[in-house]
Amino acid sequence: MDQKQRLELINIMHELYQTPTTIEEQWHRVTPLLTEFNATIGQGLEGMASMINKHFTNAEKFKDSKVQKFELESGLIKLNMYFKKLDTFEKS
Repeated sequence: MDQKQRLELINIMHELYQTPTTIEEQWHRVTPLLTEFNATIGQGLEGMASMINKHFTNAEKFKDSKVQKFELESGLIKLNMYFKKLDTFEKS
């Protein structure tokens, strides 16, 4: 997953966090990015990537906006940490 795709995923998920009522209509933008994210998981970070994916897919499944916001926020926090760790591994 290149830097542009990483930023796009973070930005889309942040937009959805701000307005969870748009999840259904915007999910088509998320799906290819999550597919790419899953295809390019860094070695040793599989568990963390799995949790991120689970949070985001849970947000799409639930209809309660409080649950959606929780799942999106949890996923975003972990996603940001994941990309920082991945950058550290790639530089070493």
